[in-house]
Amino acid sequence: MKKRDKLFSVEDEVALHTDMNRERTHLEDMPEAPEKEADSNACYYSSTAFEPGVGNGDSVEYRELIRMEQECFPASSAPFLSILAGIAGGLFAVPAVFLDTLGSSLGFILGLGATVVIGPFAEETLKQSGAVFQLEKMRGSIRHDWQFFLSGMLGGAVFSVLENLIYQYIYLRTLPPEKLADIMAFRWTICTALHILCTVISSMGLRHVWRESLEKERPCRIYEAFPWFAAATAVHGLYNLSMTLLNPFDV
Repeated sequence: MKKRDKLFSVEDEVALHTDMNRERTHLEDMPEAPEKEADSNACYYSSTAFEPGVGNGDSVEYRELIRMEQECFPASSAPFLSILAGIAGGLFAVPAVFLDTLGSSLGFILGLGATVVIGPFAEETLKQSGAVFQLEKMRGSIRHDWQFFLSGMLGGAVFSVLENLIYQYIYLRTLPPEKLADIMAFRWTICTALHILCTVISSMGLRHVWRESLEKERPCRIYEAFPWFAAATAVHGLYNLSMTLLNPFDV
């Protein structure tokens, strides 16, 4: 057969080959694999902030996502998880206490910046780290506004207790007993109240983020809480500045 005739021949047609036809028929007769049903109890621990198809106008889909997230966490566990978030935040903020020692070794100007700006910002941010994690990764465990204030106030209290102990047994241990008692009485009252007040302010920001997410049916935007965190940092920084300049205990 010439090359041209072979090119236009029907010998290569699949339909004319019984072996290939039989294999194709066999594949067509095979039953289709059943589709795997979606697990309605699946937990969504990853951040929804990186899901491009969620919260962009499909309200039904987004409300279904919220429902599935809430199914992962029973309503009775909500306060318990907020308590854990507050304790975790208070513990994570403890390393920021040692910024005062770092600041004192940098000179007056740089040390003042560390005491008035860097230290307060680090403390107010880290005290809420547990609540931020809960809001970002375990949003279904948040059912009420007061959970933010519960975790925030607890985080401030835990941090304040640990900070006071560090000051009493490390930084101020060489002071005379009378002066140490006066300073610690001040710290256990005024300083503790300050830390709790600042976390209440930042908790208002996290509550705002959570409400906006639910009302506008979109993922949480943590950066929207920045004005409240900045306000908490400012209150804390002004207190530190006044204590540094006035030095009422002459330490």
